[in-house]
Amino acid sequence: MNLENKHSQPFIIVLSVTIMLVVASQFSAPLNWMGYEIKKIDPLSDILSKGKTKFVPLTQKIITRTVISKDSTQVTIRDADSTNIYDFGEDGISSLSHFFQALNNVKKQKSKVRIAYFGDSMIEGDLISQDLRTSMQDVFGGNGVGFVPITSIVAGFRKSIRHSFDNWTTFNLLDSVPFHHNLGISGYSFIPKTVTDFFDVSSTDSWVNYTAVSQKHLNKFYNTKLLYGKSEGENYVLINNITYKLDGTKAVNQLTIKANKPYSGIHATFRCKTSLDVFGFSIESDTGAFVDNFSFRGNSGLPISKIKKAIYSGTNDCLNYDLIILEYGLNVVSAKVADYSWYEKGMERVINHIKESFPGASILLISVGDKGYRVNDVYETDPSIPLFVEVQKRMAEENDLAFWSLYNAMGGSGSMVKWVEGDTVLANKDYTHFNFKGAHKVGKLLFNKLMIEYNDYNKKQNKL
Repeated sequence: MNLENKHSQPFIIVLSVTIMLVVASQFSAPLNWMGYEIKKIDPLSDILSKGKTKFVPLTQKIITRTVISKDSTQVTIRDADSTNIYDFGEDGISSLSHFFQALNNVKKQKSKVRIAYFGDSMIEGDLISQDLRTSMQDVFGGNGVGFVPITSIVAGFRKSIRHSFDNWTTFNLLDSVPFHHNLGISGYSFIPKTVTDFFDVSSTDSWVNYTAVSQKHLNKFYNTKLLYGKSEGENYVLINNITYKLDGTKAVNQLTIKANKPYSGIHATFRCKTSLDVFGFSIESDTGAFVDNFSFRGNSGLPISKIKKAIYSGTNDCLNYDLIILEYGLNVVSAKVADYSWYEKGMERVINHIKESFPGASILLISVGDKGYRVNDVYETDPSIPLFVEVQKRMAEENDLAFWSLYNAMGGSGSMVKWVEGDTVLANKDYTHFNFKGAHKVGKLLFNKLMIEYNDYNKKQNKL
Protein backbone atom coordinates (compact mmCIF):
# COMPACT_ATOMS: atom_id res chain seq x y z
CA MET A 1 0.00 0.00 0.00
CA ASN A 2 1.24 3.47 -0.90
CA LEU A 3 1.07 5.38 2.43
CA GLU A 4 1.95 8.70 0.75
CA ASN A 5 -1.12 8.52 -1.54
CA LYS A 6 -3.30 7.54 1.44
CA HIS A 7 -2.23 10.63 3.41
CA SER A 8 -2.98 12.94 0.46
CA GLN A 9 -6.53 11.66 -0.06
CA PRO A 10 -8.20 13.84 2.63
CA PHE A 11 -6.56 16.95 1.18
CA ILE A 12 -7.73 16.05 -2.35
CA ILE A 13 -11.31 15.47 -1.09
CA VAL A 14 -11.43 18.81 0.79
CA LEU A 15 -9.97 20.69 -2.18
CA SER A 16 -12.45 19.07 -4.59
CA VAL A 17 -15.46 19.94 -2.38
CA THR A 18 -14.21 23.53 -1.98
CA ILE A 19 -13.86 23.96 -5.75
CA MET A 20 -17.38 22.59 -6.29
CA LEU A 21 -18.85 24.98 -3.68
CA VAL A 22 -17.06 27.99 -5.18
CA VAL A 23 -18.36 27.10 -8.64
CA ALA A 24 -21.91 26.64 -7.26
CA SER A 25 -21.73 29.98 -5.50
CA GLN A 26 -21.37 31.77 -8.85
CA PHE A 27 -25.03 31.10 -9.69
CA SER A 28 -27.04 34.15 -8.51
CA ALA A 29 -30.34 32.26 -8.40
CA PRO A 30 -31.31 29.04 -6.59
CA LEU A 31 -30.61 25.80 -8.47
CA ASN A 32 -33.25 23.22 -9.41
CA TRP A 33 -32.32 19.55 -9.57
CA MET A 34 -34.79 16.67 -10.04
CA GLY A 35 -37.67 18.85 -8.77
CA TYR A 36 -35.86 20.04 -5.66
CA GLU A 37 -34.76 23.65 -5.13
CA ILE A 38 -31.26 24.14 -3.82
CA LYS A 39 -30.77 27.53 -2.18
CA LYS A 40 -27.99 29.80 -3.33
CA ILE A 41 -24.69 28.61 -1.92
CA ASP A 42 -22.30 31.25 -0.59
CA PRO A 43 -19.60 29.52 1.46
CA LEU A 44 -17.42 32.66 1.59
CA SER A 45 -20.11 35.04 2.83
CA ASP A 46 -19.03 34.90 6.47
CA ILE A 47 -15.43 35.56 5.52
CA LEU A 48 -16.17 38.36 3.05
CA SER A 49 -18.55 40.12 5.40
CA LYS A 50 -15.98 40.45 8.14
CA GLY A 51 -14.68 43.98 8.31
CA LYS A 52 -17.80 45.37 6.64
CA THR A 53 -20.25 45.09 9.55
CA LYS A 54 -19.39 46.49 12.94
CA PHE A 55 -21.27 45.44 16.06
CA VAL A 56 -22.83 48.46 17.76
CA PRO A 57 -23.69 48.11 21.46
CA LEU A 58 -27.14 49.15 22.61
CA THR A 59 -25.88 52.31 24.30
CA GLN A 60 -24.12 53.43 21.12
CA LYS A 61 -27.24 52.79 19.06
CA ILE A 62 -29.12 55.14 21.34
CA ILE A 63 -26.49 57.85 21.04
CA THR A 64 -26.10 57.77 17.28
CA ARG A 65 -29.75 57.63 16.24
CA THR A 66 -31.45 60.78 14.99
CA VAL A 67 -34.69 62.26 16.21
CA ILE A 68 -37.12 64.70 14.69
CA SER A 69 -37.25 67.95 16.59
CA LYS A 70 -40.90 68.94 16.57
CA ASP A 71 -41.30 72.59 15.72
CA SER A 72 -44.55 74.34 14.87
CA THR A 73 -42.89 76.09 11.92
CA GLN A 74 -40.62 73.41 10.53
CA VAL A 75 -39.36 69.89 11.10
CA THR A 76 -35.63 69.54 11.53
CA ILE A 77 -33.46 66.49 11.98
CA ARG A 78 -30.57 66.70 14.40
CA ASP A 79 -28.16 64.31 16.05
CA ALA A 80 -29.60 63.02 19.30
CA ASP A 81 -27.62 63.33 22.52
CA SER A 82 -28.92 60.50 24.68
CA THR A 83 -28.22 62.53 27.83
CA ASN A 84 -30.71 65.21 26.76
CA ILE A 85 -34.46 65.18 27.33
CA TYR A 86 -36.46 63.63 24.50
CA ASP A 87 -39.64 65.54 23.73
CA PHE A 88 -42.34 63.27 22.31
CA GLY A 89 -45.02 65.94 22.16
CA GLU A 90 -47.89 65.44 19.71
CA ASP A 91 -48.58 67.51 16.56
CA GLY A 92 -45.52 69.72 16.87
CA ILE A 93 -46.41 70.89 20.38
CA SER A 94 -43.80 70.37 23.08
CA SER A 95 -44.91 67.92 25.75
CA LEU A 96 -43.37 70.34 28.26
CA SER A 97 -45.06 73.47 26.90
CA HIS A 98 -47.40 73.90 29.87
CA PHE A 99 -44.46 73.75 32.29
CA PHE A 100 -42.40 76.17 30.21
CA GLN A 101 -45.27 78.64 29.99
CA ALA A 102 -45.61 78.46 33.78
CA LEU A 103 -41.91 79.28 34.10
CA ASN A 104 -42.40 82.31 31.86
CA ASN A 105 -45.37 83.42 33.93
CA VAL A 106 -43.33 83.25 37.15
CA LYS A 107 -40.92 85.80 35.71
CA LYS A 108 -43.61 88.07 34.29
CA GLN A 109 -46.42 87.88 36.83
CA LYS A 110 -44.72 86.80 40.06
CA SER A 111 -46.83 83.65 40.22
CA LYS A 112 -45.97 80.06 41.20
CA VAL A 113 -44.69 77.06 39.30
CA ARG A 114 -44.91 73.63 40.89
CA ILE A 115 -43.45 70.17 40.25
CA ALA A 116 -44.75 66.89 41.70
CA TYR A 117 -41.82 64.45 41.79
CA PHE A 118 -43.08 60.86 42.20
CA GLY A 119 -40.56 58.10 42.74
CA ASP A 120 -39.30 55.16 44.75
CA SER A 121 -36.36 54.94 47.17
CA MET A 122 -34.12 56.71 44.65
CA ILE A 123 -35.65 60.02 45.78
CA GLU A 124 -36.31 59.02 49.38
CA GLY A 125 -35.40 61.67 51.94
CA ASP A 126 -35.79 64.40 49.28
CA LEU A 127 -32.75 63.13 47.36
CA ILE A 128 -32.46 64.60 43.84
CA SER A 129 -35.66 66.64 44.32
CA GLN A 130 -34.05 68.88 46.93
CA ASP A 131 -31.27 69.83 44.53
CA LEU A 132 -33.73 70.35 41.68
CA ARG A 133 -35.77 72.57 44.05
CA THR A 134 -32.74 74.64 45.07
CA SER A 135 -31.73 75.20 41.44
CA MET A 136 -35.28 76.13 40.47
CA GLN A 137 -35.58 78.60 43.34
CA ASP A 138 -32.18 80.13 42.57
CA VAL A 139 -33.45 81.06 39.10
CA PHE A 140 -37.21 81.49 39.51
CA GLY A 141 -37.45 82.53 43.15
CA GLY A 142 -39.44 81.05 45.98
CA ASN A 143 -38.84 79.86 49.52
CA GLY A 144 -40.05 76.70 51.17
CA VAL A 145 -39.70 72.93 50.98
CA GLY A 146 -43.22 72.41 49.60
CA PHE A 147 -45.30 69.38 50.57
CA VAL A 148 -44.23 67.30 53.58
CA PRO A 149 -46.16 64.26 54.88
CA ILE A 150 -47.31 64.00 58.50
CA THR A 151 -44.97 61.12 59.35
CA SER A 152 -42.01 59.67 57.47
CA ILE A 153 -39.71 56.68 57.90
CA VAL A 154 -36.79 58.84 56.73
CA ALA A 155 -37.51 61.97 58.79
CA GLY A 156 -34.12 61.66 60.48
CA PHE A 157 -32.34 61.21 57.16
CA ARG A 158 -33.90 64.15 55.31
CA LYS A 159 -31.82 67.35 55.32
CA SER A 160 -34.29 69.84 53.83
CA ILE A 161 -36.48 70.09 56.97
CA ARG A 162 -36.42 68.91 60.58
CA HIS A 163 -39.43 66.76 61.24
CA SER A 164 -40.84 64.96 64.30
CA PHE A 165 -44.27 63.46 65.17
CA ASP A 166 -46.13 61.01 67.40
CA ASN A 167 -49.39 59.11 67.94
CA TRP A 168 -50.63 58.62 64.38
CA THR A 169 -52.31 55.72 62.62
CA THR A 170 -51.00 55.36 59.08
CA PHE A 171 -52.32 53.70 55.93
CA ASN A 172 -50.39 53.46 52.66
CA LEU A 173 -50.45 52.06 49.14
CA LEU A 174 -49.47 48.58 50.30
CA ASP A 175 -52.16 48.34 52.96
CA SER A 176 -55.76 47.24 52.82
CA VAL A 177 -57.30 50.67 53.38
CA PRO A 178 -60.69 50.84 55.15
CA PHE A 179 -63.45 52.00 52.82
CA HIS A 180 -64.10 55.20 54.82
CA HIS A 181 -60.49 56.37 54.43
CA ASN A 182 -58.66 57.72 51.37
CA LEU A 183 -54.96 57.79 50.59
CA GLY A 184 -53.48 61.20 49.88
CA ILE A 185 -51.29 62.26 46.96
CA SER A 186 -48.18 60.89 48.67
CA GLY A 187 -49.69 57.40 48.88
CA TYR A 188 -50.29 57.80 52.61
CA SER A 189 -53.14 58.81 54.91
CA PHE A 190 -52.50 59.81 58.52
CA ILE A 191 -55.27 59.41 61.09
CA PRO A 192 -55.08 61.38 64.36
CA LYS A 193 -56.30 59.93 67.64
CA THR A 194 -59.93 60.77 68.36
CA VAL A 195 -60.90 62.53 71.59
CA THR A 196 -64.16 62.88 73.53
CA ASP A 197 -63.40 66.29 74.98
CA PHE A 198 -61.49 68.91 73.02
CA PHE A 199 -60.28 70.64 76.19
CA ASP A 200 -58.99 67.47 77.81
CA VAL A 201 -55.37 67.79 76.67
CA SER A 202 -53.56 64.45 76.79
CA SER A 203 -50.06 63.16 76.15
CA THR A 204 -51.56 60.78 73.59
CA ASP A 205 -52.65 63.62 71.28
CA SER A 206 -51.49 63.31 67.67
CA TRP A 207 -48.95 65.98 66.86
CA VAL A 208 -46.37 66.94 64.23
CA ASN A 209 -43.53 69.44 64.32
CA TYR A 210 -41.62 71.01 61.42
CA THR A 211 -38.56 73.22 61.87
CA ALA A 212 -36.73 75.22 59.20
CA VAL A 213 -33.09 74.35 58.42
CA SER A 214 -30.15 76.68 57.88
CA GLN A 215 -30.15 76.43 54.10
CA LYS A 216 -30.86 78.92 51.36
CA HIS A 217 -34.59 79.10 50.58
CA LEU A 218 -35.39 76.82 53.54
CA ASN A 219 -34.45 78.87 56.61
CA LYS A 220 -37.87 80.52 57.10
CA PHE A 221 -41.53 79.59 56.82
CA TYR A 222 -43.77 82.07 54.99
CA ASN A 223 -47.10 80.35 54.36
CA THR A 224 -48.32 76.97 55.49
CA LYS A 225 -51.15 74.89 53.99
CA LEU A 226 -52.69 71.90 55.71
CA LEU A 227 -54.33 69.36 53.35
CA TYR A 228 -56.92 66.98 54.78
CA GLY A 229 -59.91 64.90 53.71
CA LYS A 230 -63.63 65.21 54.30
CA SER A 231 -64.26 66.41 57.83
CA GLU A 232 -67.48 65.59 59.68
CA GLY A 233 -68.03 66.69 63.24
CA GLU A 234 -65.94 68.62 65.74
CA ASN A 235 -62.39 68.45 64.42
CA TYR A 236 -59.74 71.03 65.33
CA VAL A 237 -56.03 71.63 65.00
CA LEU A 238 -53.89 73.80 67.26
CA ILE A 239 -51.06 75.36 65.22
CA ASN A 240 -48.53 77.50 67.09
CA ASN A 241 -51.07 78.08 69.87
CA ILE A 242 -53.87 79.18 67.53
CA THR A 243 -56.93 76.94 67.16
CA TYR A 244 -58.48 76.27 63.75
CA LYS A 245 -61.62 74.32 62.98
CA LEU A 246 -61.26 71.72 60.24
CA ASP A 247 -64.33 71.96 58.04
CA GLY A 248 -64.71 70.58 54.54
CA THR A 249 -66.89 68.36 52.40
CA LYS A 250 -64.46 67.93 49.49
CA ALA A 251 -62.18 64.96 48.93
CA VAL A 252 -59.27 67.33 49.65
CA ASN A 253 -59.63 70.47 51.76
CA GLN A 254 -57.02 73.01 52.74
CA LEU A 255 -56.37 75.29 55.69
CA THR A 256 -54.02 78.18 54.88
CA ILE A 257 -52.03 79.82 57.65
CA LYS A 258 -50.48 83.18 56.80
CA ALA A 259 -48.28 85.06 59.23
CA ASN A 260 -47.37 88.74 59.37
CA LYS A 261 -43.70 87.84 59.28
CA PRO A 262 -41.62 84.74 58.51
CA TYR A 263 -41.31 82.15 61.26
CA SER A 264 -38.93 79.28 62.02
CA GLY A 265 -41.34 76.38 62.35
CA ILE A 266 -44.77 75.07 63.25
CA HIS A 267 -46.12 72.72 65.88
CA ALA A 268 -49.56 71.24 65.18
CA THR A 269 -51.67 69.26 67.65
CA PHE A 270 -54.87 67.61 66.40
CA ARG A 271 -58.00 67.39 68.53
CA CYS A 272 -60.56 65.45 66.51
CA LYS A 273 -63.82 63.90 67.66
CA THR A 274 -64.32 61.99 64.39
CA SER A 275 -61.95 60.00 62.23
CA LEU A 276 -60.13 62.24 59.75
CA ASP A 277 -57.67 61.69 56.88
CA VAL A 278 -54.80 64.15 57.19
CA PHE A 279 -52.49 64.23 54.15
CA GLY A 280 -49.72 66.69 54.97
CA PHE A 281 -48.52 70.28 55.11
CA SER A 282 -47.12 72.45 52.34
CA ILE A 283 -44.62 75.12 53.33
CA GLU A 284 -44.17 77.79 50.65
CA SER A 285 -43.90 81.46 49.84
CA ASP A 286 -46.42 83.45 47.79
CA THR A 287 -44.42 83.21 44.56
CA GLY A 288 -41.63 81.17 43.00
CA ALA A 289 -40.83 77.54 42.19
CA PHE A 290 -41.66 74.50 44.31
CA VAL A 291 -40.80 70.81 44.04
CA ASP A 292 -42.83 68.34 46.11
CA ASN A 293 -41.19 65.01 46.89
CA PHE A 294 -43.52 62.00 46.80
CA SER A 295 -41.21 59.07 47.48
CA PHE A 296 -42.43 55.59 48.32
CA ARG A 297 -39.92 52.84 49.07
CA GLY A 298 -40.34 49.63 47.05
CA ASN A 299 -42.89 51.17 44.68
CA SER A 300 -42.86 49.97 41.06
CA GLY A 301 -45.07 52.89 40.04
CA LEU A 302 -48.08 50.70 39.35
CA PRO A 303 -49.68 51.10 42.81
CA ILE A 304 -50.07 54.89 42.51
CA SER A 305 -53.13 54.28 40.35
CA LYS A 306 -54.83 53.19 43.60
CA ILE A 307 -55.03 56.85 44.60
CA LYS A 308 -58.42 58.13 43.55
CA LYS A 309 -58.71 60.74 40.82
CA ALA A 310 -60.75 62.85 43.22
CA ILE A 311 -57.75 62.97 45.58
CA TYR A 312 -55.26 63.78 42.83
CA SER A 313 -57.46 66.43 41.23
CA GLY A 314 -58.49 67.81 44.63
CA THR A 315 -54.85 68.20 45.63
CA ASN A 316 -54.18 69.80 42.26
CA ASP A 317 -56.94 72.32 42.96
CA CYS A 318 -55.07 73.31 46.12
CA LEU A 319 -51.47 73.23 44.86
CA ASN A 320 -51.74 73.56 41.06
CA TYR A 321 -49.05 71.36 39.48
CA ASP A 322 -47.37 72.31 36.21
CA LEU A 323 -45.04 69.33 35.82
CA ILE A 324 -45.41 65.72 36.95
CA ILE A 325 -42.18 63.70 37.14
CA LEU A 326 -42.40 59.89 37.27
CA GLU A 327 -39.23 58.02 38.24
CA TYR A 328 -39.82 54.31 38.82
CA GLY A 329 -38.51 50.93 37.73
CA LEU A 330 -35.67 49.79 39.98
CA ASN A 331 -38.09 47.57 41.88
CA VAL A 332 -39.06 45.89 38.60
CA VAL A 333 -35.80 45.19 36.77
CA SER A 334 -34.23 41.78 37.13
CA ALA A 335 -31.40 40.07 35.29
CA LYS A 336 -33.70 37.07 34.88
CA VAL A 337 -36.45 39.02 33.10
CA ALA A 338 -36.39 39.84 29.38
CA ASP A 339 -40.04 40.70 28.73
CA TYR A 340 -41.51 43.79 30.39
CA SER A 341 -44.65 44.07 28.28
CA TRP A 342 -46.77 43.51 31.42
CA TYR A 343 -45.13 46.55 33.01
CA GLU A 344 -45.68 48.67 29.91
CA LYS A 345 -49.40 47.90 29.96
CA GLY A 346 -49.64 48.64 33.67
CA MET A 347 -47.76 51.92 33.43
CA GLU A 348 -49.87 53.03 30.48
CA ARG A 349 -52.89 52.79 32.79
CA VAL A 350 -50.98 54.79 35.42
CA ILE A 351 -50.04 57.47 32.89
CA ASN A 352 -53.64 57.81 31.73
CA HIS A 353 -54.72 58.05 35.37
CA ILE A 354 -52.22 60.86 35.94
CA LYS A 355 -53.23 62.68 32.76
CA GLU A 356 -56.90 62.62 33.73
CA SER A 357 -56.16 63.68 37.31
CA PHE A 358 -53.80 66.55 36.40
CA PRO A 359 -55.28 67.86 33.13
CA GLY A 360 -52.93 70.12 31.25
CA ALA A 361 -49.86 69.39 33.37
CA SER A 362 -46.69 68.35 31.55
CA ILE A 363 -45.30 64.88 32.31
CA LEU A 364 -41.65 63.84 32.34
CA LEU A 365 -40.74 60.16 32.56
CA ILE A 366 -37.27 59.49 34.01
CA SER A 367 -35.65 56.12 33.38
CA VAL A 368 -33.89 53.92 35.88
CA GLY A 369 -30.25 54.68 36.49
CA ASP A 370 -27.48 52.17 36.10
CA LYS A 371 -27.49 49.29 38.56
CA GLY A 372 -24.66 46.97 39.54
CA TYR A 373 -24.91 43.21 39.04
CA ARG A 374 -22.43 40.90 40.73
CA VAL A 375 -20.74 38.32 38.52
CA ASN A 376 -17.86 36.27 39.97
CA ASP A 377 -17.22 38.87 42.71
CA VAL A 378 -17.06 41.69 40.13
CA TYR A 379 -19.80 44.27 39.56
CA GLU A 380 -21.02 45.16 36.10
CA THR A 381 -24.24 46.61 34.68
CA ASP A 382 -27.33 44.51 35.30
CA PRO A 383 -28.05 43.15 31.78
CA SER A 384 -31.73 44.07 32.08
CA ILE A 385 -31.06 47.80 32.61
CA PRO A 386 -30.40 48.85 28.96
CA LEU A 387 -33.40 46.79 27.85
CA PHE A 388 -35.66 48.36 30.48
CA VAL A 389 -34.50 51.90 29.61
CA GLU A 390 -35.60 51.31 26.02
CA VAL A 391 -38.95 50.03 27.31
CA GLN A 392 -39.40 53.22 29.33
CA LYS A 393 -38.42 55.36 26.37
CA ARG A 394 -41.00 53.61 24.22
CA MET A 395 -43.62 54.18 26.91
CA ALA A 396 -42.88 57.91 26.82
CA GLU A 397 -43.01 58.04 23.03
CA GLU A 398 -46.27 56.13 22.75
CA ASN A 399 -47.92 58.35 25.39
CA ASP A 400 -46.56 61.69 24.09
CA LEU A 401 -44.46 62.41 27.18
CA ALA A 402 -41.04 63.88 27.71
CA PHE A 403 -38.30 61.37 28.55
CA TRP A 404 -34.91 61.61 30.24
CA SER A 405 -32.55 58.64 30.42
CA LEU A 406 -30.88 58.78 33.82
CA TYR A 407 -28.94 55.69 32.76
CA ASN A 408 -27.31 57.51 29.85
CA ALA A 409 -26.85 60.70 31.86
CA MET A 410 -24.82 58.70 34.40
CA GLY A 411 -22.56 57.42 31.63
CA GLY A 412 -24.32 54.26 30.45
CA SER A 413 -22.97 50.76 30.89
CA GLY A 414 -20.61 50.37 33.83
CA SER A 415 -21.29 53.86 35.18
CA MET A 416 -22.64 52.73 38.56
CA VAL A 417 -19.39 50.90 39.27
CA LYS A 418 -17.52 54.15 38.58
CA TRP A 419 -19.92 56.11 40.79
CA VAL A 420 -19.33 53.67 43.66
CA GLU A 421 -15.62 52.97 43.23
CA GLY A 422 -14.35 56.28 41.81
CA ASP A 423 -12.17 58.80 43.62
CA THR A 424 -15.33 60.75 44.46
CA VAL A 425 -17.89 58.28 45.81
CA LEU A 426 -21.32 59.14 44.40
CA ALA A 427 -23.32 56.01 45.23
CA ASN A 428 -23.69 53.41 47.96
CA LYS A 429 -22.17 49.95 48.15
CA ASP A 430 -25.46 48.39 47.08
CA TYR A 431 -24.52 49.60 43.57
CA THR A 432 -28.06 50.93 43.19
CA HIS A 433 -28.72 54.06 45.27
CA PHE A 434 -26.99 57.44 45.17
CA ASN A 435 -25.51 59.07 48.24
CA PHE A 436 -26.03 62.79 48.87
CA LYS A 437 -23.18 63.77 46.53
CA GLY A 438 -24.51 61.59 43.74
CA ALA A 439 -28.07 62.82 44.23
CA HIS A 440 -26.80 66.40 44.15
CA LYS A 441 -25.09 65.71 40.82
CA VAL A 442 -28.23 64.12 39.35
CA GLY A 443 -30.45 66.96 40.58
CA LYS A 444 -28.20 69.54 38.93
CA LEU A 445 -28.03 67.48 35.73
CA LEU A 446 -31.81 67.27 35.58
CA PHE A 447 -32.19 71.01 36.12
CA ASN A 448 -29.64 71.81 33.41
CA LYS A 449 -31.35 69.51 30.91
CA LEU A 450 -34.73 71.09 31.67
CA MET A 451 -33.25 74.54 31.14
CA ILE A 452 -31.79 73.51 27.77
CA GLU A 453 -35.27 72.49 26.64
CA TYR A 454 -36.79 75.60 28.19
CA ASN A 455 -34.43 77.93 26.34
CA ASP A 456 -34.96 76.08 23.07
CA TYR A 457 -38.73 76.36 23.56
CA ASN A 458 -38.55 80.12 24.07
CA LYS A 459 -36.30 80.56 21.03
CA LYS A 460 -38.83 78.74 18.88
CA GLN A 461 -41.72 80.75 20.32
CA ASN A 462 -39.92 84.01 19.57
CA LYS A 463 -39.60 82.98 15.90
CA LEU A 464 -43.34 82.58 15.50
